[in-house]
Amino acid sequence: MTTLADFGDDEITQLLEAPGAVLKAVIVADGKPRSIGFLKATARAAKVFRAAQEDENDMVRAVALALRDRNPGDPDGEDDEPSGSDDYLWPDSEREATRAVELVAASITLLRGRADDEDVDAYGAWLVRIATQVAEATTTKEGGLFGKRVAVSENEQALIERLATAVSR
Repeated sequence: MTTLADFGDDEITQLLEAPGAVLKAVIVADGKPRSIGFLKATARAAKVFRAAQEDENDMVRAVALALRDRNPGDPDGEDDEPSGSDDYLWPDSEREATRAVELVAASITLLRGRADDEDVDAYGAWLVRIATQVAEATTTKEGGLFGKRVAVSENEQALIERLATAVSR
């Protein structure tokens, strides 16, 4: 069984940042989210993070609890204060997706070197589950004015697939 105590501070930070990066990438996958969509996505994310705090896998549970303790009320543990840029007004979807995929891949590589296969698989599955469930929280209209509503947009699905690939490497 692997615990967070088996990792250094920078490594723990990396493991804790990956879920938040995934969450942010999914929320902005289709550009700036509408208010209702944002609220639905964050509500679903909160459920996913709360469920992870009771996950049967010790590693997933430890990461989720560390995120909760790191910054209560902020499931991704990130400082959400604007840094003087307009990133929050006009998010760069591709940059956020790339950051999330890179963090997930690096975290999985880190775990593969030191954790049990069960822990690696559970952590990776949890990250993909965050993306999938948050993407499914809102419907997206694709195809313009007469387009249809879909549960997961093409951009969200592409991100989920990229994350799944990063997890399986």
